[in-house]
Amino acid sequence: MDRSKNKFKITPKELLEFFIERGELTVPLISKEMDLSMPTTNKLISYLYENNYIINAGKGERNEGRPPSLYTVNNNIGLFMGVDIKKDYINFSIMDFGGNIKKNKTCKYVLENSSRGLKNLCNLINDIIKEWGINKTLLKYIGINIPGRIHSEEGISHTYFSFLDDPITEVLEYELNLKIVIENDTRAMFLGELFLEKYKEKNIVFINIGWGLGSALLVNGETVRGKDGFAGELGHFYAYDNEILCHCGKKGCLETEVSGSALYRKLMESLKKGKSSILSQKFNNNDKITLSDIIEATNSEDLLCIDIVENIGSELGKHVANLINLLNPELIIIGGSLAATGDYFFLPLRSSVKKYTLKIVNRNTNMVLSKLNENSGSIGACFIARENFLKEMVI
Repeated sequence: MDRSKNKFKITPKELLEFFIERGELTVPLISKEMDLSMPTTNKLISYLYENNYIINAGKGERNEGRPPSLYTVNNNIGLFMGVDIKKDYINFSIMDFGGNIKKNKTCKYVLENSSRGLKNLCNLINDIIKEWGINKTLLKYIGINIPGRIHSEEGISHTYFSFLDDPITEVLEYELNLKIVIENDTRAMFLGELFLEKYKEKNIVFINIGWGLGSALLVNGETVRGKDGFAGELGHFYAYDNEILCHCGKKGCLETEVSGSALYRKLMESLKKGKSSILSQKFNNNDKITLSDIIEATNSEDLLCIDIVENIGSELGKHVANLINLLNPELIIIGGSLAATGDYFFLPLRSSVKKYTLKIVNRNTNMVLSKLNENSGSIGACFIARENFLKEMVI
């Protein structure tokens, strides 16, 4: 928050956001950095302190005279929940007002575009609230990530729960009696990365390869949403002359060959042909095989799974190369379920990127695996929830 070039009266809410951004602050420091008079700063501090938004955190350092009081956000005045919906499970996180992640949990869940899927989602959220002993009056907002095309501002999901007559946010708020915001799962994962990892780069491409394939962009320090919030549909680039029907209803999408769903399909086809795998017995017994099972088998050095994962990594690299040639980003972050296979996926991807990019364009582009992996989405949803609470906050 750079206010060095602006002189204007700020609100208590703006000062609270400054506290959230910076942590512990003194009155002289706030006065200097926000270009406010000491009396004005003291009035704002008094208001936030008297209403329990900030607390006294001791004394600051000073070379001479009496040390000034330190103030910081009161972490206990509110909680924010993040709900990251995957194909076969949901990740949950809970965050306090200051941005500290208190708990994470993964629960089984089957994502489907049905009333049953919606009911199960509500039941799971209520179960987590009860299990974690959360006082609902302290739970200010819940952020929910949904795969596919999401119009966050209107609260509408065009991919899952699209059968509803009303926006999904309104339905969930009625069922849960809590404030709800929804976001595309990939963009929320990316925001989780940005909030926690504090990347210095201003031009970043984030790739989420889970059951599907998506991307999110940071250009000149600003996230790219597009006109209706649908930017980043990398998985639906036309890429193959195949007859595989994508869940979007079209054929030839990149996602049909490069995604967790493609990995699952290719493994099932191989097992039907009698190829050997750690998962062969499970397949022969007609037991359900999940994407998590395949990733675990890959990391257990299953040769069949490794071969398919490496092929998908190599194919993705061709299209990441196109993005690098188009956007010339500083950083590429690879996240999502398949990123959990590490070098089995990452090394062929990186080799393919090197092969298909222009050397002069990619020489300053770094590519890394997500450090947060599975929790990035639910953590990102927590921050989105807090952002929406602050937007609506009246103090």
